[in-house]
Amino acid sequence: MHVLAIGHMTSSKESVNIMDKVLIVDSDKKNLARIEKGFKELHHFELLTAQSGKSAISILKKTKITVLITDIKLSDADGVQLLAYMTRNYPSTPCVVMLEPGKPRPWFTDRTGHEDVLYYLEKPFEFGALASIIFVGLNLKDEGLTLKGMTLKNFLPLIILSRKTCQMEIISGSQKKGYMYFDTGVLLDAHYDNTIGDQAAKDMAKWESVNISFSKLPKDKTEQKIHTKLLEIAGAIWKEKTSPKAPPKQTPIIQLTTPVVPALSSAAGQSKLQTALSRHNGILRTIKGYIGLAILSPNGNILASDVADDSINFKGFSKEFNQLFAQCSKTVSQKGLDRCTGLTVHTQKAVVIMMTSDVYREGNFRFIGLMTPEANGFFMQSQLLRVIPQVLAST
Repeated sequence: MHVLAIGHMTSSKESVNIMDKVLIVDSDKKNLARIEKGFKELHHFELLTAQSGKSAISILKKTKITVLITDIKLSDADGVQLLAYMTRNYPSTPCVVMLEPGKPRPWFTDRTGHEDVLYYLEKPFEFGALASIIFVGLNLKDEGLTLKGMTLKNFLPLIILSRKTCQMEIISGSQKKGYMYFDTGVLLDAHYDNTIGDQAAKDMAKWESVNISFSKLPKDKTEQKIHTKLLEIAGAIWKEKTSPKAPPKQTPIIQLTTPVVPALSSAAGQSKLQTALSRHNGILRTIKGYIGLAILSPNGNILASDVADDSINFKGFSKEFNQLFAQCSKTVSQKGLDRCTGLTVHTQKAVVIMMTSDVYREGNFRFIGLMTPEANGFFMQSQLLRVIPQVLAST
């Protein structure tokens, strides 16, 4: 177990150390070591590892896990059984399935790549791809979007990939209960209430908040009565296979984007700020509606920046918003409302969020963020509370 970072920073008066914990389950020691090496450069999580399903369940019972990542093949079981265990005991925890090289990855046609609680990732992968998925899962969880748990359709491709032979019991909420029967990954039959066959399977695939259990395939369930392919029932297609490639010799420092605006001078402090922002902006980049972020000096000069839209130019308005923030600070102080720590402006084209660092602990810096109008400004603020101390601690 490796302590890697400080997690959420939650109080305006006192910082509280709450570390997000990620559990990686893989019987491949070399892959585990490679992931561990990448996590040493990612200062957001505490990493826990397990090489078997039994060890993973033991950790889950003792520790609150934020994200679970498991290989589909484990030494004592398969990853499908572990994921079924998650649906019964930790349904809102985002899970990532690592697929063997060359295995097809399901792509759900009514999604844009996000499958809410369950994600698929093919080995070997760049560490940045794994980190990005973890951040997306965290964002969805923080926004309450994983509370509905796993959907059955997102789980079904696992049965094909693992070529599972079993009876699968599915419970959704307190009202729905049904069964599916598989032979080496092929769906033989399905039923719930008085509905059977293809229609039962299609209906059940839409169920959310599913609780999944496996048992042996009954002897009387050998005839295939389902005519629709399982992947079609899941509303998915196989994404084109990629040729296996060797893992990178060195795991790079996690950097999900190349900053558009470089350090504005050769001064050591400014270049360090840009490097620090580049290192820690990954979680901000995954926020829906994120446009950009800049770090300002007390007089409004840009010290470092990151933009997701090349048309954004913080120089055009940073000083004006800095003055607005200063005026706001003066006004609230005069009215006895204490120090101004943040300012949010909503327009028809954008949400502008300004936050200040802790002057006494971190120095006098201001952070200005841009988001689209429909974006979750509160979530952006909560993530800035986490990122600001980390960026400034790196300089």
